[in-house]
Formats: sequence, structure tokens, C-alpha cells
Amino acid sequence: MTAYSTACDWTPEKPGAKPSRLRSLFASLMHEIEIRRALREVGSLDEAALHDIGISHGNLEDAVRCGRH
Repeated sequence: MTAYSTACDWTPEKPGAKPSRLRSLFASLMHEIEIRRALREVGSLDEAALHDIGISHGNLEDAVRCGRH
């Protein structure tokens, strides 16, 4: 037979922590979606247009994620 605890594990801090984690996860997901959208958009440019803005197909993702250096 197992013993069940009747003590409540809930504290007022726990409900506040979950929404902030959820909000952080949602913000990260939205940021990743924006990055991937930008990658598709910049990836559709031809080599001459990419050269004009100073990037190449080899460093597209780095340029979108981190900006030009």
C-alpha cells in the first residue's frame, strides 16, 4: 500500500513561473519563425542582389541571425 501526502505542494510563486516560461517559449518560437521567414525572403534573391548588400549564399543564415559584420 502506498502512502499519499495530503500536504499541498502549491505555492503562489508556481503559477507565476509557468506563464513566464510559456511566454518565453512563445517569444522564442515567434522569433524563430521571423528568422526563417527572413531566410526564405533573402534566399530568393539572386547572387547579384546579394552581392549588392554584401552577403553571399554561403553566409545567408549567419547574416540573418547575427547581422552583417
